Amino acid sequence: MVETSISGAPSAARAAPLISEGSRDVLWVLASAALAIALWQGSIVVFRPPAYILPAPWDVLVRTWTDRGLLLSHGVSTMGEILVGLFLSIIVGIPLGISIVAIPIVQRLVYPIVIAFNAIPKVALAPLFVVWFGYGFLPRVLITSSIAFFPILVATVSGLMAIEPDLLRLAAVMRAKKSRIFLHMRLPQAMPSITAGVKIATSLAVIGGIIGEFVASDRGWGFLLVQASGSLDTTIMFSIVIILAVVASLLFWLIAIAEKYLVSWHASQRTR
Repeated sequence: MVETSISGAPSAARAAPLISEGSRDVLWVLASAALAIALWQGSIVVFRPPAYILPAPWDVLVRTWTDRGLLLSHGVSTMGEILVGLFLSIIVGIPLGISIVAIPIVQRLVYPIVIAFNAIPKVALAPLFVVWFGYGFLPRVLITSSIAFFPILVATVSGLMAIEPDLLRLAAVMRAKKSRIFLHMRLPQAMPSITAGVKIATSLAVIGGIIGEFVASDRGWGFLLVQASGSLDTTIMFSIVIILAVVASLLFWLIAIAEKYLVSWHASQRTR
């Protein structure tokens, strides 16, 4: 029998939330954006900076709409670099992290090289990529992936190494094969860490795409930023920066949505 309240309505319906969790997240994002715009406009009202220093939010919005064709045409190139670079960082970083954990000689020989490579400023490598691979799409993608793959690699290694030793001892006592230990114990245990690394890599991929266009491009949002800075066109610069922030946020939330399905069993998902 279905339990009812005093009014006769089912208790489950009475306990159902009026606003879904996804709707609440959207509302909080909109509230955060409204707060940022209010602070922006408030700074203009209080300090009254020149328009070439800090344009008004409305001016940036109007300029974005007016130059939407230009921004869209250049954005196709930048988005391609970001998405392809992020994809390459995932398909390189995760298997390399697995190899470092699974093969001791790879950990001793390759991992130090990767750490040293990550310490090199990628802006310094960008001209070399242009010399090696030409002035086109490929060097920009490589710059993007070289910046984004390291957090994925480190997160994969850390997650795979973080398994409880008692679980490994139990598996050894039960004479489980190493492949089964990896597939059923190490990899599931590492998934929250791996998805966290991919979420960090999304913002780094956006940064990498713009750095690549600063050095080796005649198209893209990074190229537009360089042109606009030379003419002190701050309004279009703000427009591009806001678009980049939106793109990075969307990529982050897409990975977060995938994370809910991949690691739905994890405590970080159950407590939300």
